[in-house]
Amino acid sequence: MVPERAARGARARHAVVPLSGPPPDFSVVVPTRGEAASLLGLLDALARQTLDPTRREILIAFDGAAPAPAVRERLRTLGARAIEGGERRGPGAARNRAAAVAQGTWLAFTEDDCEPAADWLERAAGRIGRDPALGAFEGATTTPAGAPVRRRDGDLPTHLPTNFFVRRDLFERVGGYREDFFDAARGVYFREDSDFGFTLEEAGARVAFDPVVRVTHPAEHPRFLDPLRWARRYEMDPLLQRRHPRRFRERIEVARVGPFRVRRVVLRASFAYLIALAAGAAAWLLGEEGLAAVFLIAAALALLPLALKWRFRPARLLLAPAVPFVLAAALLRGTARARRLGDAAPRGTPATP
Repeated sequence: MVPERAARGARARHAVVPLSGPPPDFSVVVPTRGEAASLLGLLDALARQTLDPTRREILIAFDGAAPAPAVRERLRTLGARAIEGGERRGPGAARNRAAAVAQGTWLAFTEDDCEPAADWLERAAGRIGRDPALGAFEGATTTPAGAPVRRRDGDLPTHLPTNFFVRRDLFERVGGYREDFFDAARGVYFREDSDFGFTLEEAGARVAFDPVVRVTHPAEHPRFLDPLRWARRYEMDPLLQRRHPRRFRERIEVARVGPFRVRRVVLRASFAYLIALAAGAAAWLLGEEGLAAVFLIAAALALLPLALKWRFRPARLLLAPAVPFVLAAALLRGTARARRLGDAAPRGTPATP
């Protein structure tokens, strides 16, 4: 569903509440699957905000879920609104639904497992006051240990929706989040944040990074099977590459090692593993046991970047040999999907699947 249709549907189901005064500075927008424990923690963090409550509204967009009774009561006491949808359509669609009924001058995006600092909105207001020409900006998202959640290239924004601010009129002008970075059949979503950020940049918006606007995010991928779930998300890479080829090449998974820029280390290591494994199997079938052993050693060495990504945790090491297969299958599926969707829609608006 395109953002314009989502907006009309959201307005029909959730009438805009008439304002008795000026519009709030911020509409805090949070997509959620309705996990009560994490959502209640976020709401507590929003209740601690030092910014005057009259300067913000809180919109919680439920994606294929409904608020639990405790959550609904907490929303009521906080003066927050539940934006309830029907079927699950992904976080991008949930954000679009909430944005369609937002009244703030700025949309402030975070997620339901995050903990914004108490001065999150106050510091964001300060940045806006110092830089009124700004179209959007990203704050710092770190783990509880203080490490950045996503590797950053200098001060370039990564457009993480855990801590991202955009003028509402600019959001509407570029069409919001593209909703087909979500595969409903598999429940996979990825890269809708990068696509939205790149669309803002291509529209000429000034997008900055501000490290003093802070949000804490739990350590990612804590469960045993998360490496395989992580690999499945790469289904969305071909669509992002199709829409933003230059920025995809220059900005997605680019690391600096001294004076060098290294691209997509884990992806390349995964393909090196698969090629070495196939070559080893072929050599063994041809009776070249020595050559097969060399290729198998090369395959094992290619797994090192994956082991490093998962910090050599023993349980994750068991899954490392399976990750390249899942990743390759996801990319093949995503390439076919990107071709099917095509690029018929203007950049910044979704193609209709």
